[in-house]
Amino acid sequence: MKGGVWRVVMLGLAVTAAALVFLGVEITQLAADDRTAFTRGLAICGLGLLSVWFVFSRLSRHFRDLDRLSGRLSGARNRVDLEPMSGELARLSEAVGLARGGERGLGEGLLGGGRIDRALRAALALSDDPLLILDEQGRVEQLNPAASRLLGVEEGADIGKSLLRDDLARAMERARGGGAPVTAVLRRTEDGELSARVADLGLSAGVLLSFPARGMAHAAGLSGKRTLSLRPAQPATPLGDEEPLAALPFVALWVATAGVEADGGPVIAVGTVRLVGSRIFPTVSLALLIDPIEPVPAEAAARHGIGTAMVAGERPFAAVWPAIQEALHNCIAVGIGIDSAIAALARSAALAGIAEPALPPTLDLGALAAALDPVLAGASPDRLAEAFALPRHPRNGPQGEARAQAELAVALLSRLTERGVVTQGQARALIAGGDAQLSPAHPPPA
Repeated sequence: MKGGVWRVVMLGLAVTAAALVFLGVEITQLAADDRTAFTRGLAICGLGLLSVWFVFSRLSRHFRDLDRLSGRLSGARNRVDLEPMSGELARLSEAVGLARGGERGLGEGLLGGGRIDRALRAALALSDDPLLILDEQGRVEQLNPAASRLLGVEEGADIGKSLLRDDLARAMERARGGGAPVTAVLRRTEDGELSARVADLGLSAGVLLSFPARGMAHAAGLSGKRTLSLRPAQPATPLGDEEPLAALPFVALWVATAGVEADGGPVIAVGTVRLVGSRIFPTVSLALLIDPIEPVPAEAAARHGIGTAMVAGERPFAAVWPAIQEALHNCIAVGIGIDSAIAALARSAALAGIAEPALPPTLDLGALAAALDPVLAGASPDRLAEAFALPRHPRNGPQGEARAQAELAVALLSRLTERGVVTQGQARALIAGGDAQLSPAHPPPA
């Protein structure tokens, strides 16, 4: 939208500002001896420049809102825009939304849409989980009583009054870009956070938010307080030695600590990425920074690139533990030096007063790589990535580090399959030095 009109207006404002500056210079020369005229003239020039700046700021906001409205009307799917507009453009955007809603309603009416709408409302009401539908501008279109009680909103309300817009926009982008529902942690505007599932409903149709009822029991643990009320552990699917590697749920785990040594100090960052067999689910991930209260030593910051300034003001370990536990639940944790990562989580949990934290079984990728090729014993992550021809990309932050671990896990699982190692028991036997060279048709005895 910033075409010819924008350029003409900005040129006019620039000429006006230049003329006022020139007038101010002339006043200083002509009225230097008359203090009253000198002061009055400069005051007039100052007010003129202030007026030009005010007009410039208002016009900039106006044209920026025009750009955003154009994106919404064109159905652009690159970035989710939840920031409210101002003035007449806000009313125009709302009118367009209502018109589109009317068009959809008319089409649905011809196709039995009224019945679909009633069925949708009935499904929302029957669900025990809080559910709500948001439009593209972040307004609540429909919700069930459970969602109304949880968030304190009603139909037509702005969701930004209950949840932080930035968190919600990022979750909507992930759902839209991945084409599948995603899990996200959404912070409240006042205090605490909620675990949610976010599903994109299609072009200009908004999103569906679901807050699993099983996660509501640990909401108190996300408020930043030291006391926790964790949900009871859910029944876990057996992950026995006879289970095929291709069907096992894994979670690639990366943990950074604030210790001078790599295996010491409190946890200050956690990254996870889920995978099942050789399939990575990048949208089912977790990336957290944790404030250890004490400064991060320079040796630790040099090791993983996370310093005191990055974690200052983040939540303490006790507040984020429920989200970490949810990410690890009913999975086998994999990673290079994974036992040290789990031990670090256990130490921080103990310091936070969390009794008997539920920690997953582990499978060390470094040990597995060394079992496949003894030359790789003790190899660095970069050396392992090179050995298995993994793509090179920046490992920025906890999520990037966890994604690199997941890619290494997939490469190792592929190599194990080529060797005839197809079950968890065979993989562990290979690490232990046993005979894992068995065909898929002849698994080891129970």
